[in-house]
Amino acid sequence: MTKITVICENSVQIPFPVIGEHGLSFFIEREEGNTLFDTGQGLGVVHNLKLLGKDINSIKRVILSHGHYDHTGGLLSILKERKETLPVYLHPDAFLTKCAKLPNGMERAIGFPHDKSLYEENGAEFIETNGFEKIADGMFTISNIHHSEGWRPWDKLLMRKNNDDIAPDPFSDDLSLLLETSSGPVVLLGCAHSGIVEILDELSSKSNHSEFFAVIGGTHLDSAPEDYVEKTLQSLKKYNVQKIAVSHCTGLRIAHRLANIFGEKFSDASVGRFFEF
Repeated sequence: MTKITVICENSVQIPFPVIGEHGLSFFIEREEGNTLFDTGQGLGVVHNLKLLGKDINSIKRVILSHGHYDHTGGLLSILKERKETLPVYLHPDAFLTKCAKLPNGMERAIGFPHDKSLYEENGAEFIETNGFEKIADGMFTISNIHHSEGWRPWDKLLMRKNNDDIAPDPFSDDLSLLLETSSGPVVLLGCAHSGIVEILDELSSKSNHSEFFAVIGGTHLDSAPEDYVEKTLQSLKKYNVQKIAVSHCTGLRIAHRLANIFGEKFSDASVGRFFEF
């Protein structure tokens, strides 16, 4: 059995004193061991794990979807709670300098909140993953998503810096997770900055799956153009997705639209929600 529990997310829908925050984190329980996919921004991950009865020392590995603070900010607090070193899987570009260009022209840092060395001093063993790679039995990461010529991320406020040069982030570090389950293949998304359509297409090509049972996580569709939203809806139908649980950067407008279209197949993915496959 595979059980996925939402640890960090923007909203709370259960009557528990858990913390909601702008961020994302999933606790994945499988026979081979437990995995933490993303760590939120750090306000709630330790508190919520404990309140929801998840043993931090049982975490076998952390997988980071990309280098933004709202997915990596809780990593240091997780490391400080543990007694042993912890493998942390991420794309090689995750530690590159990232910022948001605000409408008033100012810049705001949105990458890892600490230097890589501080995490290593506290027990992180960083392992780079690139492309389609097996992490454990029935668990694969996918990154370096291929795009058609001319494709560009639509969120123009998210940037990457190289010394004094600043340009729109190509999101080369964007990473998603494929889980083989008894119900069928399940896809976990961090923010899907690479585009949910392209991620599913790449996973289908690499894994030879023609269908995905569930797609869970952030989709970043709130800022996407209408033609891409429609393309996403067609893609979810194409891959015969039976459970769509969106969260974080999806936005209420898109979530409401997905709920109307997918009906009972739709669920929110707020703090405390869990999914069993």
